[in-house]
Order: sequence, then structure tokens, then C-alpha cells
Amino acid sequence: MPRRQHLLLFSIAMGLLTTLAFLTLERTASSSSTTGLDPMGNPSEPLVARSDDGTVVLKLLSPRGPYLFGKQRVEVEVSLPSGDQVKTLDIFLDGGLRKAFTAPPYALEEDFGEEIRAHSLLVMVQTREDRAARLSWISRPASLQGRVEVSLVTVSVAVLDPEGRFREGLSLSDFILLEDGVPQTLVHFDQDPTPASIAVALDASESMRGTLWSAQKAANDFIASLPSFYKVCVIGFSDSVHVAREFTYDRRGLSYAVSSLKPAGGTALYDTLEAATRQLAGRPDRRIAVLFTDGGESLYTDDQAGRARLSQSLQMAREAGVTFYTIAFGPHSAAGLLQRIAEETGGAFYDSRDPSALSSIFESIGHTLNHQYALSYYPSRPLAEGGWRSVTIQVRDPGASVRARPGYLAAH
Repeated sequence: MPRRQHLLLFSIAMGLLTTLAFLTLERTASSSSTTGLDPMGNPSEPLVARSDDGTVVLKLLSPRGPYLFGKQRVEVEVSLPSGDQVKTLDIFLDGGLRKAFTAPPYALEEDFGEEIRAHSLLVMVQTREDRAARLSWISRPASLQGRVEVSLVTVSVAVLDPEGRFREGLSLSDFILLEDGVPQTLVHFDQDPTPASIAVALDASESMRGTLWSAQKAANDFIASLPSFYKVCVIGFSDSVHVAREFTYDRRGLSYAVSSLKPAGGTALYDTLEAATRQLAGRPDRRIAVLFTDGGESLYTDDQAGRARLSQSLQMAREAGVTFYTIAFGPHSAAGLLQRIAEETGGAFYDSRDPSALSSIFESIGHTLNHQYALSYYPSRPLAEGGWRSVTIQVRDPGASVRARPGYLAAH
């Protein structure tokens, strides 16, 4: 076997072992009793740990996970047998002692920063009658790549039945993934909601005067309904493109940014595609853009230069791994163009003629983002070779359809 193939097989094997080790660590890091996750990815019950004799019980009241970001409260509850008392209770964060307690409440406030990263939490309690218990937990990073290695590729997939309803309860064996037509070995599968960066781009052109308020209300309801670990930015566009709010978890600030948009000017749709892509490029999690407009491109005409500008913007979005969900509003919107943008980036297109339907459309987009499978694999062709890689995903169900981005650009 040529040396190059030996090295490739060794790299893949090491990647698989690293992935398995990481997943095992995630499953066994906590000494708690088993606990499930609710539909938003949060534990349905608090994490619990007990002393060897079972009489001392540690319960993690908050955070409820699975992600740590921003300012959060760390709080622990201790149950003791009659007559015993807590001697010391220590809380360690990321390997360092954060605070030592001798009496309740056992709580502290911690700022975990703006980005979602893996953090370790260890709680140790010692009682006056020499009983001891420890509870440990590792929060999840925004993406598996951050904990394993950059050669891992993750693709988000929505699976729908013939009636357009999401297919839930699928397993790893139900999927077949091909890269450039070559079957790949899937090494990780996740069906819980994972972090996402979402750019909400709203048309604030003059033609929206009188109806912009309905789009603003629907967009604000959409943002408020998203899981807390989704980071959002707001983009307004007319003749020019303006980032009204950078990426943040602050739902109140995002609502203010959406509500502050005022109608004026034309529709710089192609520039908005590029601006949303630039905002999302390099983000560590799922990259989603929600684009709403009642018109079409007004700065470029449908000539060779205009078509080249559109192709350039779409290519940039595909190479950056950005998925667009587009909403055409009203009778004069460029439905065909918006449908093309969605299809070429692995998203979905929605056509709305009625302002009252906007809320249900935004709700449908949120439902889609919360019902996706994450499939990860190590490409059989090294990423170092670069170039565009097409990705095709199949489901072992002839009646199901798959929605996913068409590929990715491998970095040199």
C-alpha cells in the first residue's frame, strides 16, 4: 500500500479514536444519575450525585445546560442525613477553585463569555461526619470540531415526510452521506438542537411603508422564541445595508434593533446576501440567514453584470457554509430569485401574500432549525487538498426528503 494511503488511513483512525474518546467523556463526565434532555436540549431533571452510602445528595439546580455562555448562576443543593452538617463545599470551574462554602446558599454568579465553549464544573462536599460526595459535569462546545480536530466535517440535515412534517427518531444507520459521490463513514450523530448563529435580514425599503410593522412583529416573535443558546444579529437593508445589531444573546437589544428600522429607498438584495454571508463567515456553529423582502434587486438590472453579481454572492454564501431561509412578501416580490437563493444554499423558500401569515412562516423556520440532525465525518480525501466538495445525503426511506447545504469549501 502506498505511503500516502497509509498516512490517510492512520489519520482517519486517529480521528475516529479521538471522536470516540470525546463522546465517552461527554457521557461519563458526570457522576449524576441519568437524566434526559427536553426538546430544547436542556436536562429534563437536575444532575444528581451521591456519597458512597447514598445518604449525601448533591443536586445541580443551575445551570441546566447543555451550553454555558454569558452570565449564569451556578447553584447547588445539598441533602444530608439527620444530625450531619456540611463542613466544606468547593466549586471548581475549568480546573480552578472558584469558591469555597461552609453554609448555604451554595451559589455564585459566573460570566462564561460571549462564545459557547466547553467548561468543566466540579463540586465537592465534605460533611462533619466524614461523608463525601462529588458531582462533575462538562458543558458542550458550540461544535464538535472545537473539541476534536478541524478535519471533522459536520452537516446539519432536516428530514421531511411526504406531507412535509419532520421525521424524528432516526438513528445514525438511517443516513448515507456521500462526498463528491464517494460514501463516507459517519462518526457522530446528534439529534438535539445545537447552537446556531442567525442573521435576520429585513427589507426596510420605501415599498415596505405601511407593512414593515407586521414584518417587525413577526421577526421579534421569531427571535424571542429561539433557544437561548442561539446567537442573533439584525440587518436592515434598502439602498444600502446596515447591521443594526451585531451578534448577541440579548433578546431585548435585538428587539429594539428590529423595531428601529425605518422604510426608505430601494432594495439592495445582492449586497444583503454578501453582507449576511460576511457576518456569518467564520462563526463556529450553524450559520443561518433569514431574509425577508417584498421586492427584488433594484440596484442591479438583469443583464450580464447583474447576473454575475448574483452568482458571486451565491458562491460566497455556499463557500462560507451559510444557509438562507427566504421569505417573499406581497405580489411584487421576486419569488423566483428568492427560491433560487434558498435552494442553492440548502435552505427553504416561503411565499407570503398575507401579512397575517408571516408569524406562522417565521414559526416554521424556527421549528426547522430546532429539528435538524447533525452528521459528522472525516473526509476520505484530505482537507489539505482544498477545493469545493459536494455533499449528498440520503435516507433509508424512499418517501422522505432531505434538506441540507449542497457542500463545503475545504481549506488548504
